[in-house]
Amino acid sequence: MAIVIGNTRLSTDKLVRIARYNEKVELHADALVLIRKCRDMLEKKIKAGEIMYGVNTGIGEFSEVVLDDDKIKDFQKYLIYNHAAGIGGPA
Repeated sequence: MAIVIGNTRLSTDKLVRIARYNEKVELHADALVLIRKCRDMLEKKIKAGEIMYGVNTGIGEFSEVVLDDDKIKDFQKYLIYNHAAGIGGPA
């Protein structure tokens, strides 16, 4: 049976089952609605040309750098890659 996330707090026990024992995960339907709503809001702001930190600007010391449309997709991809790395042995 899958662990449903997105409608209540995730317990430490469930997190361990997911991370260490590959427990199957499903998003709660309410979470999907919120994700779509946030995505729609973000798309509207992008189309309106609104400048948003980390979306169409750099981050950290590059926060004042506004990215052009050609660079945004690559930036977002590399931002995820940057956070996908780990060091050391398994916890």
